[in-house]
Amino acid sequence: MERRVKKYFHVLGELPLDAEVTTRQGKALLFSDAVEFLTLKIRATHNAGNKLMFIGNGGSAGIASHMAVDYSKNGGIRSLAFNDGVALTCLGNDLGYENVFAKQVDLHARAGDILVALSSSGKSALNLE
Repeated sequence: MERRVKKYFHVLGELPLDAEVTTRQGKALLFSDAVEFLTLKIRATHNAGNKLMFIGNGGSAGIASHMAVDYSKNGGIRSLAFNDGVALTCLGNDLGYENVFAKQVDLHARAGDILVALSSSGKSALNLE
């Protein structure tokens, strides 16, 4: 059992290094380059009085919430996640599920904010039009 537990946490620890990061246009970025770019961009965004926003479906919604809290609590960065259950079901019912994030971004984002869209499967569609 000890070997299985160690293997599990080893694999879990390596997962971020296998993450695929893309620009909004779909251009692939090296993970290390993306981390460096985002670190500088997020700090500059915060210093300009703007915020960091996260979206994600299913398990990625949990990751989005956790990241928003971590950035706020540990990093002192204004951040939030758009995955409130009532908002999702209300907007999904009225506008269609494919629009639940686009509408929230439309309502709450302003020029200079950063939006991070998470998909742990890599298969989630993104509609921000």
